[in-house]
Amino acid sequence: MERDITEHLAEYDYVGFWQRVLISLLDFLILAIPAYFLNRWAVSAAEQYHSGIPLWIQWVLLTLFNIFMVVRYGGTPGRLLLRTRIVNERGEYPTVKQAFIRYTFYLINSLLGVIVTAGDGSVSGVDNYYSNWVPLSTALIEIVSFVILVDCLIIVFSRRNRAFHDVMADTYVVKKAALDELK
Repeated sequence: MERDITEHLAEYDYVGFWQRVLISLLDFLILAIPAYFLNRWAVSAAEQYHSGIPLWIQWVLLTLFNIFMVVRYGGTPGRLLLRTRIVNERGEYPTVKQAFIRYTFYLINSLLGVIVTAGDGSVSGVDNYYSNWVPLSTALIEIVSFVILVDCLIIVFSRRNRAFHDVMADTYVVKKAALDELK
């Protein structure tokens, strides 16, 4: 039988709400400039080719980056800097499926954001097809954003500081030092 990290880690080995907030802020600061230039390229290409495809390419690249980082390194740059990791119940980095499930709310929210960006008129020359979906996408963004907020607040009240997305993906956010002690 494979080990279950929950049997070996103490409650303080799981990363709490405020440290996760700090991780998110660090990720924003680290990734804002590359994301800005990727977005500028995508919007420029969308206008030049009168197509929403560059916006979708941007979404796919950012999605793949996040999933790759979690599967390969156990977290995003901010998480790595603060020496925390996302792991499954065996103490291993998540599988692609687990990483995808873990980011489902964020992926849906950003996907809706692409639709709004392509259809709200801020990108000239893109098909009118997207504009039909802007009101629904905007309303869904508000709903999904509320779900993300509640999901994050669950960390404060849950055992082992797990958000709903952690439970869905069967993952935990733990301090790297605690993982190193298990090896």
